[in-house]
Amino acid sequence: MTTQPTIYLCDDDDGVRGALSFLLRQHGFKVSAHASGRELLAAVDAATPRVRGVFVLDMRMEPMPGQQVHEQLRSRGLEKRNPVIFLSGHGDIPAAVSAMAKGALNFVEKPYTDDTLVPLIRHALQLEEVWHRRAQRGDFLRSMWDSLAPQQRRVALLKASGKPNKVIASQMNIVERTVEEHWVKVREKLGIDSVAQLATTLSDMRANDIDLSSGDE
Repeated sequence: MTTQPTIYLCDDDDGVRGALSFLLRQHGFKVSAHASGRELLAAVDAATPRVRGVFVLDMRMEPMPGQQVHEQLRSRGLEKRNPVIFLSGHGDIPAAVSAMAKGALNFVEKPYTDDTLVPLIRHALQLEEVWHRRAQRGDFLRSMWDSLAPQQRRVALLKASGKPNKVIASQMNIVERTVEEHWVKVREKLGIDSVAQLATTLSDMRANDIDLSSGDE
């Protein structure tokens, strides 16, 4: 079952939070509203599976301002999964620009209009869908690499570098037959049939920031 992406709204002003929640629901968005950064982060940490959607954070909140909430989201690895939009007053613009430099998608200056905020959120949801598919691919590739035993990883890396089994056996101080057995397991676990496919798969893994150390150095 596909989880509907949600707008995670965080604003410590009850009136603003209520009005904005109503506005977003009127436009068909699913909204999860929170009165503080700690409340929002608790919801994020409790979510299973991990949250899908966009974060809309007020810049000025107590006791945890929007920038600090953003840092906490980044520390949870969500900066490449969930776009962040800040709601900022005029005096908060430098801070909002700084947050964008750290990965926030955009900021909306108060007072904002429907025509300003709603298109930004629609764009953020479209981007979140792209990020979600990319993250799923990265998670899948990481699980495949993690399924390999340390010696199987080393064989994979050496095979991809073009080394023959005899040389690999010498470098790893094992017999050639063992290299062949590891290579069979590598092909099975990675779903590949050739060294060329292995090289392509490893390149895809690197593109997804997966650490390809063998774990057996």
